[in-house]
Amino acid sequence: GRSWRGSSKMLGRASFATALRTAPAQRLPRAVVAGERNVSVKQLRLRLAAVTSIQRITKTMKMVAAAKLKGFQTRMIAARPLGEQINFLVSQIPPPAEEVEKKEIAHLFVPITSDRGLCGGVNNAVAKAVRLQLAEMPDTAENKIAIIGSKGEALLKRMHGEKIVRVIADAYAKPTSFALASEIAEELLTCSKTDKTVIVYNKFLSAIAYETMTEEIESPDAMEDRLAQFGEKYEFDDEFTESLHMQDMMQFALASKLYSRILEGATSEVSARMQAMENATKNCGDMMSKLTVKMNKARQAVITQELSEIVSGAACAAEG
Repeated sequence: GRSWRGSSKMLGRASFATALRTAPAQRLPRAVVAGERNVSVKQLRLRLAAVTSIQRITKTMKMVAAAKLKGFQTRMIAARPLGEQINFLVSQIPPPAEEVEKKEIAHLFVPITSDRGLCGGVNNAVAKAVRLQLAEMPDTAENKIAIIGSKGEALLKRMHGEKIVRVIADAYAKPTSFALASEIAEELLTCSKTDKTVIVYNKFLSAIAYETMTEEIESPDAMEDRLAQFGEKYEFDDEFTESLHMQDMMQFALASKLYSRILEGATSEVSARMQAMENATKNCGDMMSKLTVKMNKARQAVITQELSEIVSGAACAAEG
């Protein structure tokens, strides 16, 4: 009798232990995928460690962007008077005749975007402005796009890939200089035969705000007659010298605008990255708090289950 009862006890304990071992193994994968409350403490601990690591990275990126913002803002403010004087100089050129204004002209859009991501919606805002302007123009117009910054290509390539004639990447690898802007202006004038260049950029307003702007400047070839009329105010040796100086002046005007607007876009990018990383850091903190609560609940559930198993096992042993 005793041997039969002992063997039955051993058999019952073995099947009970087997059920305990196999039950979590059967529930865990489905629970982890579905995000249910039965997720294991180990899985929660791993996820909490991952979110903590991401928070460290975003916090560091925010601090780096904040340190860079002051330098970008100083260079941008120093370049603004140049852009304003160029606008005044171009405004002195006689306007085109009415029949010329109505004529269908070719545009070269120059969206100023960034080479790196994680900077909020600065690149999307510029790409959206370009798409809206292209949608308003007739399909027969020979419009082209020359992108500054590699992120703009990914945003415009799907809908307007056939219009993209140049992508100028790594423009921010070194501090923006007027020499770099002059090289870009020369390349834009030679890459496509257009009547008007349209610069689309983000204007820096504050550390938390920017505004997407559009500026137009006509090409020297499209305003050759008007430049000759404008050049009558000054004395030149001959017509060739006058024409050459007017061409150089318009190239200088384009380079000056690009220099000022690239700095505006770069400053807006850095400020947007600082704000985006600050929001990401806060979101990581909220997620860490929720994961900590879940992990504590899961750990408490495991302890409660183990205590109940010990009590049940003690009760079974006492009855036996």
